[in-house]
Amino acid sequence: MNREPGRHRIGATPVQVESRRWDPAKRAAAAQLDQLEPGWFVSYGVGCRRFVAIALWHAHAPLRIEATTVDELRELMREAELGAPAGTVSGSGEPWAWVA
Repeated sequence: MNREPGRHRIGATPVQVESRRWDPAKRAAAAQLDQLEPGWFVSYGVGCRRFVAIALWHAHAPLRIEATTVDELRELMREAELGAPAGTVSGSGEPWAWVA
């Protein structure tokens, strides 16, 4: 088997690689939700491919929520604001909030 050597081997000539923006639509959706929700910091993790919200209000302990869609995240945020205890199970069957 004769294949071309990889570009990361020792002694290889450096190759210019263009940077890439991952999931621009999801990142934009998270940025928009962040603007609409003053009590939360909202972002999209390109590594975990999930929307994340962190409560900014003074609480007993930090609160972080993750979801796969913006709609699910907003629903979980409303539940958290109503005082649902950390560790409540959402419709997906997974814990949606935990104390960090």
